[in-house]
Amino acid sequence: MQRLSDRNKREVEKLSKIYFEKTIELMGQSKYYKHTPFLAVEYSPQSTEYLKIINNMIKRNNGGILIIDYAYTDKKMKNTLQAVSKHKYCDVLKGFGNSDITYNLSFSLLNRIVKELSSLTSMNTTQGEFLTKLGILERAEILSKKMLFSEKADIYFRIKRLIDKNQMGELFKVMLITTNKNKFKLGF
Repeated sequence: MQRLSDRNKREVEKLSKIYFEKTIELMGQSKYYKHTPFLAVEYSPQSTEYLKIINNMIKRNNGGILIIDYAYTDKKMKNTLQAVSKHKYCDVLKGFGNSDITYNLSFSLLNRIVKELSSLTSMNTTQGEFLTKLGILERAEILSKKMLFSEKADIYFRIKRLIDKNQMGELFKVMLITTNKNKFKLGF
């Protein structure tokens, strides 16, 4: 990943407050921010700088970026900080050093930042809907025609995990950021 120069780091720090306030405004949370000292805003000014660089690359190449991640699409900001160890949630502080600490992306915030930064278009869907529209079930049917029942069951068990709304299907979200000229919409 590209590292920011010292000059860019200072600029990011300088703009952090502006971006934070703009984020609050964009998310329609300013009324909460003024009156609630504990508003949850998971925000990274450096990621906004990377998004600017990525946006410029997309425009130059008439391309796009596909993002698949733990995310939420609600407009209201949430506290999603979490720790995972051995495929199970654990206390963020108690699992320190022995767990992965992460948070869910706000796709609503990313959509608004993209709109503010450029003339690019962004689309969202769930992982389950995305994979289903891409034809994951039809592909599995083709692949499994000559398989033993146990092998077929294994494939469909794995697909169910990926697309089921109670498993990864709605937990993961998919976002495509592209130019208006780029008509790729498969899966959305």
